[in-house]
Amino acid sequence: MPDPFITTGDLSDILGRDVTNDDGAVIAVDAACDMCRTISEQEFNRGTTTITLDGSGTDSLVLPQMPVASAGTVVVSGGTVTDWVLNSDLGTLIRKVQDPAAVADWWSGFSPDIVVWPFGRQNVRVTYVHGYLDADIPRDVRMVALSYAQRIVVQGPALLEGLGQASIRYAGAATDLTNGEAAILRKYKRR
Repeated sequence: MPDPFITTGDLSDILGRDVTNDDGAVIAVDAACDMCRTISEQEFNRGTTTITLDGSGTDSLVLPQMPVASAGTVVVSGGTVTDWVLNSDLGTLIRKVQDPAAVADWWSGFSPDIVVWPFGRQNVRVTYVHGYLDADIPRDVRMVALSYAQRIVVQGPALLEGLGQASIRYAGAATDLTNGEAAILRKYKRR
């Protein structure tokens, strides 16, 4: 699992007290980052991944982690291919047309000169660099993680906190996302 993208120092700033040496705060920070990754299905931290995908039968192949910084080796059915370009904005690998004149024939029917990712199960292997540099991780994702970690530290996992003879009942468990937090994380999920 990648490193957390928030720190106990960040959490200390939100809480207004030092929790940098608190084992519970370390666990809360790790849990908050893992929860963000699970809901969004994105790692966020910059990393290199080799993944095996199903061939789409089209000229476009979607890479699951965003943003995509670069792509390296691409292997199709055991052989390395180089006839592709990366659209990093969309996180897709697009097969290049071998014969540009074939594009004119595209609308009149299939042209054998247009290259596609061969349809198949687990027949395309891609090594690529994805995610954000630490300073570029989206602020809204960091804030969701910090809010979540803060609830875990302040509230604990229970809905009821005892304070001597008094008690506080929380509206939801510390590990429940608010609707706004869930909406923020969903916008990073691949469709």
